[in-house]
Amino acid sequence: MKYIVGTGMISVPIPGAWRRLNLILRDGPLSGLAEQQLAGQLEELGIPRHHYGIVRVVLSWRKAMIPPDVAFSLWLLREQIPPSGGMPRRATREPEDTGPAIRYIQLSVAVGETLDTDPAIRSLAQWLIDLQLPDGSIPANLGTTLGEAGTTARALRVLRKLHEPSWQVHANRMQKYLVDHALTGPHGTAWSYSPDDQTPVTGATSLAALALLECEQPGDMLLDVFRFLLSAQNASGGWSEVPGRMPAIHNTFNVVRALKLAANRGVVDGNVELALTAAAAWFRREGVRVAFRNILDLSYALRLATQLDLLHEKRSEKLAFALCQRRSTYLDSGSDLYAETEIAALAILECSRSLDSTPRSKAAKGGAWGWRWSLPNFSPPFLCRTPYVYEVLYGLFPGRSWIKVVDWLVRVSAVDTAAGLLLGTITALGIVDDYLTDVFISMGGGLRGHLVTASITFLTLSWIGVKACAYSSIARALRRSAGSLIFAILLSLLLILPTQTYLAAIALGMLRWLIIDVVAHTADSIGLLKRLMIR
Repeated sequence: MKYIVGTGMISVPIPGAWRRLNLILRDGPLSGLAEQQLAGQLEELGIPRHHYGIVRVVLSWRKAMIPPDVAFSLWLLREQIPPSGGMPRRATREPEDTGPAIRYIQLSVAVGETLDTDPAIRSLAQWLIDLQLPDGSIPANLGTTLGEAGTTARALRVLRKLHEPSWQVHANRMQKYLVDHALTGPHGTAWSYSPDDQTPVTGATSLAALALLECEQPGDMLLDVFRFLLSAQNASGGWSEVPGRMPAIHNTFNVVRALKLAANRGVVDGNVELALTAAAAWFRREGVRVAFRNILDLSYALRLATQLDLLHEKRSEKLAFALCQRRSTYLDSGSDLYAETEIAALAILECSRSLDSTPRSKAAKGGAWGWRWSLPNFSPPFLCRTPYVYEVLYGLFPGRSWIKVVDWLVRVSAVDTAAGLLLGTITALGIVDDYLTDVFISMGGGLRGHLVTASITFLTLSWIGVKACAYSSIARALRRSAGSLIFAILLSLLLILPTQTYLAAIALGMLRWLIIDVVAHTADSIGLLKRLMIR
């Protein structure tokens, strides 16, 4: 089984891998380089031959015309699918609802995967079917005995796209549930969240309408459904969950998507063009303003711009660029996989596919929107195998010579060492303060001063012995302490007082060295820098 959109292939550290590949791409697309030329460049840039899998992965993205941010999202999602089934919202938790599984199938199918290429599609689809309730519905949350119209409609849509004959009976039951639980009112036909709730909502209604349209539901039922949706449009042009409330980005997107499909199939008899024009005006006036609140709103705003054919406008590109700039959030292993990772990937994919298929967007294929094909300079957080500060350093400058400089910094752990020494110096400044300095000076060169100096010397030698055991070499332990010794000497010279005796100066210097070295070694051994760096 082979993925259409390849993922994986980085189980060991390749520091700055994406910056290295970007440098190769400056000489031409990866797919256009001869094997010998490609091999030479990879070796030159520090990617050994047994790590060429990363190149194969990127080539699969280019072949499938998938933007890197979408491929990275799939990569992260595939790593989080538990063997027990389902898809969690958070990496370390058990599945709590059905939404993440439905959206993963939707995304995977959208990039071109099938039951034969992505094993997760079959397992997640079967998991959803196993949750189907006796009335044919799919619950939104696990452990409940109530199905939800919107969730059932979404599950029906993804199930039909898989074309698995053995699942057709389950899809038919979902379709029957939607037909049987529709609500008829003065403004048309609609759906509520669940049978226990009789309040019509645009979210469930637009999702159910979309699913039934794709199922080619016969009769006049859909005419009444779209009559309700058109009547629910706010005077400002947007749609809210409950008609008459404040319009929301996601509700407006869901209704616009359903209306466009209905218009294309000649189902709706209202003036759809006027409704879509009003929705576009609302989007320009209000939608863009509220879109930047979070990744979810930003993603739905981009999806709405795609549905309204507004991608040629500069504001739409700004939305897409702003969404991609938040990859440090939605490509983090601790992200909300449903409300951040999956929805962002869907928004970027739909936008990209629309740009590639629309004649109006010829410039988008290379000019204004060309950035969507670029590999990131910094590794996505979930793929970072080295301290993130080094990934940042790799991305600072595009030169090959700079790559070699950072490679050397990685080999000698220069940044980790410098950070440890800095923390140690700050600690020494706080501990060896004016009061302690005055105490050492007041001891003079008598017995008390010699005893204190001898005690500090003993502690320092004991610490060197501990480090020698840790490094299995006294010589290596001393080499690792050289930096802290230099910092201690410089600090002592800067803070020396005319009244200090040589004995006090030696004791203070050794104490500073001991403090700096202990803190620096501890910070390095526990990976403190990696913990402090926000990805």
